[in-house]
Amino acid sequence: MTTLEAQGSSKGSSRPSGPRRRRSRRFGIALMAVVFLAAACGSDTSTDEPVPDEPASGSATTVAPDTGDDPSGGTLVLAVEQWPECVNPVTSCANATWTIWSVLIHYLPRLMELDQSNTYVASSLLAEEPTVANGGLVTADDGTFTLTYRLNPDATWSDGTPITSTDVWFSWRAGLDTTGTLSTIGLDLITDIDHSDPHTAVITFSEPYAPWPTLFGGLLPAHELGPDTDIADKWNDEITVSGGPWIQEEWNQEQHILVPNRSYWDAERIPLVDRVVMVPREDTDSELLALQTGEAMAAFPQPFPGARERITGDLTYKVAEGTYMEGLWINQDAPDRRFDMTRNVRQAVAYALDRERIAEIALGTITADPPVLQCTGWNPGFGPWCQDDFARYTQDAAKVAELLEAEGWTRPDPDGLWMNAEGEELVLAWNTVAGNNRREDVQALVVDMTAPLGIGWEIINYDPGELFQNRLPALNFGPVALFANSTNPDPSVANLYDIDGIPTEENEYTGQNFTAYRSQQASDLAFAIDAEVDPAARLELVHELSQILAADVPWIPLYMLPNMIIWDPNAVSGPGAYVSSPYGGFFDMFDWTVHVE
Repeated sequence: MTTLEAQGSSKGSSRPSGPRRRRSRRFGIALMAVVFLAAACGSDTSTDEPVPDEPASGSATTVAPDTGDDPSGGTLVLAVEQWPECVNPVTSCANATWTIWSVLIHYLPRLMELDQSNTYVASSLLAEEPTVANGGLVTADDGTFTLTYRLNPDATWSDGTPITSTDVWFSWRAGLDTTGTLSTIGLDLITDIDHSDPHTAVITFSEPYAPWPTLFGGLLPAHELGPDTDIADKWNDEITVSGGPWIQEEWNQEQHILVPNRSYWDAERIPLVDRVVMVPREDTDSELLALQTGEAMAAFPQPFPGARERITGDLTYKVAEGTYMEGLWINQDAPDRRFDMTRNVRQAVAYALDRERIAEIALGTITADPPVLQCTGWNPGFGPWCQDDFARYTQDAAKVAELLEAEGWTRPDPDGLWMNAEGEELVLAWNTVAGNNRREDVQALVVDMTAPLGIGWEIINYDPGELFQNRLPALNFGPVALFANSTNPDPSVANLYDIDGIPTEENEYTGQNFTAYRSQQASDLAFAIDAEVDPAARLELVHELSQILAADVPWIPLYMLPNMIIWDPNAVSGPGAYVSSPYGGFFDMFDWTVHVE
């Protein structure tokens, strides 16, 4: 992920002969893993139609005309908001959501996938979904849990090699054995995968694992990457074999070219265009300019200030409910250790913020009355999990003073900053994505907002690749960073709060507990949520954990980001069907068509 402004290229390709049919759109693709949104800049945009007051799944701001013409190939050009530094699917390269959205999602097959209502269902790689009734889900008397996947015998990699249970086994081992693996949660509960039958993978867990559908969302080809299951040095700058609708023709820091996988076993998802060219346009202004000048046909930007005014001309856009929670993430192991980010300090920062005002400044030009996120890990749009336990934190100068004075902080100058016993002022280093207008507006607002309460900030922003692929995985940030984290319909949050998932040099920077939050009670509860299969009992555990997190404040929730996709309806048909999907607005581009003259 760099800030290069690269010009996309569309090399010639022959179009398939014969008629091609219009197809119904189907949803597919499951999460590769629990990943962070490496969210880069938004911009300012508008259309002739008003944005809905509240973003809603499936409600378009404007709808592109359906010409009814048969698809006719052509090249689709897309502006990509963040650019991966590498594309390894297991290491910190996959820590950036745009690595998933722009690269991995288009090549790696998955076992379970989210449908359009964000419910896990069997992908076309499976003959059937595992259930208790068909023997696919079994909990034994000794507490072990067995999951059986029966694979589609027609499924093959793009080189013709069958996709088998050995690929499931290899993906498990690569997730555990790769140096610098992003996360091992769930995989580390697997004690064995029987892959003796190539079409059946029998997975044994040491205990029940309720989020099992989230695993194996991106299978790896054992015949291509093996036999060594440490793949840290492989697939960093190219994906050589595909198990999805696309084949990678080229990927570098200037462009990404995809061509159809004509041998894809799922005929409904064989792409309709001849080629896709993705180009990096990593700030909103250049992203929008690429659309306005016809250089690009579609973009999937973050929501940005002035969105209602800046999308002009024939461009169309759609806003819908988002799947990413944005907040201030507090690194308790930050290299800047002038003072400890104790619980009292973290609570004081939370009480210093007017989060309703922050949400209004960040999102008010996109959606009316944007709600504040009041829980630390769950999406209010997914089930009953978000319990509003963080609602106690409203701006309160008296609480700020009470909390800091209890730890010996003083404020000699009533208009100045708080100081500790060592004479260090309460100034927090704060990182986010450089050039992201929305986030930089939030920073400016908070600097002014907290100064009267004696809290100062040192703003140090980075390009997305540096922040999300280098600094976060090494806990070399902050102590405060502003970014968004993905959410999932399943309430599992173990990756966020696993006490053994704090990245360190000793564990080769494995894990995603980027706040370095060390609560054994919270960690145990997070794993208890994963082990509980009864929804009512899970909800009780979620609420118990939520109350602990609200007291400890490992991070400060701000709002859920709505999703937005922009396209030129004169150039392309099809975008917008999955704007509210966790998998990004480009995921279903196999069903898009370009208007070829």
